[in-house]
Amino acid sequence: MLRPSSCHTALVLQCCDFAQSLRCYTCREPTDISNCRTAILCPPKATVCTTTLHSVETGYPFFGNITVTRDCEEECNAYDGIGASKPKSCCYTDLCTDDRISSGVRSSSAALGLVAVVASAVLYCSL
Repeated sequence: MLRPSSCHTALVLQCCDFAQSLRCYTCREPTDISNCRTAILCPPKATVCTTTLHSVETGYPFFGNITVTRDCEEECNAYDGIGASKPKSCCYTDLCTDDRISSGVRSSSAALGLVAVVASAVLYCSL
């Protein structure tokens, strides 16, 4: 049977194994939103995925061609006020800038995995 100090050490080590960086879609040059689908693993300090709107082609018929850039950033400096020439939005979960889903509403698989590991370690240590 593990002593409490050994149990805490095992718990910390398990949590460290599951820690991972945020994943975001990225396109650093203005790209059609439907083509900006390259997923990357962000640097460790990046905590947010961003989307900057560059243009929306208008006219008749409206096809909805939207040009964006996307990237990982350390903090959210969103700006989408009236008159913004390049509105920017932020979200905080893996691949949350996917235009087919609501931003920020997805569960992070890393967070769910971490919860499972912590719960199993606590249960194991209490036995």
